[in-house]
Amino acid sequence: MNFIGLDLTTSPTRKTACAVLDANLHWQAQALLGNDEEIVALVETYRPALVAIDAPLSLPLGLCCLEETCSCRPVSPRKGRVCERQLSALGIGCYYTTKRSIIKGMVYRGIRLKAELEKQGQAVIEIYPYASRLRLFGPLPKKTTVAGRQALQKSLRRLVPSIPSPQEDLLSHDALDALLAAYTGFLHDCGETEALGIPPEGLLHIPLGRE
Repeated sequence: MNFIGLDLTTSPTRKTACAVLDANLHWQAQALLGNDEEIVALVETYRPALVAIDAPLSLPLGLCCLEETCSCRPVSPRKGRVCERQLSALGIGCYYTTKRSIIKGMVYRGIRLKAELEKQGQAVIEIYPYASRLRLFGPLPKKTTVAGRQALQKSLRRLVPSIPSPQEDLLSHDALDALLAAYTGFLHDCGETEALGIPPEGLLHIPLGRE
């Protein structure tokens, strides 16, 4: 049994980091992939129990798209999806899915990829590495800094001992996010995540809070 984590990008021109963990939390593989066909091929190779994707995988209820020229309107007068508002209520910042979203392309890509994988019978969940990181480890330095990557990799290594120490091989923040995604997928399979949002709109899964 495997779990795949994807740190999805907006465009195939910027590679998507992928991580594969097995049920014993052995780091099976990592990859940088371009278009959706490459991602689907990797999933077909490993046939995981779950694919965990770091990207919004749904639109707010009432919207058919994120184009400002379209007449569709969200059902709720509040900004974004329910799961995003619930994240904010937990003190976890995120990008809201709106018609003014700066990650519009990623949202569209995530929705398409989820649909393609589900069409092939693959289970897919939405995750958010920043929320996973906070829930699992608490505040750490920014992931875009060397200190932040070192701290995150050291913390992750306690959960996934097969990844190298940051002194041996410091991973990119994209690779670390993909690993966090895969690990969150593992936790979900173990019943150790909570779902934010509402099913008709789309759920976001984050690790249970620390004791």
